[in-house]
Amino acid sequence: MSQLAAALGAAITTTGIGAVIIARSWPIPTGRHRSTREATDAALLRPVEALDQIEAYCPAEDRDTLQLNLRLGGVRCTECRNDPTEAAQ
Repeated sequence: MSQLAAALGAAITTTGIGAVIIARSWPIPTGRHRSTREATDAALLRPVEALDQIEAYCPAEDRDTLQLNLRLGGVRCTECRNDPTEAAQ
């Protein structure tokens, strides 16, 4: 019976050591959450709001400046970042 116990103990120990080796070599998260694929030309484009640009008078700058028409209806000056309609008041 002691030979059976010794063989069983050796088998359990070998299985445990093998499980630890496999667990340590298992891929772990590296903390990098970004995709590894390269950026295409479409991914490098500016936001849609920045594509709708106009040249208009900015009261805060007291001159014509490049302004962005926002999607929700507002306007932003690219120089001072103010809303020209609010700056006029």
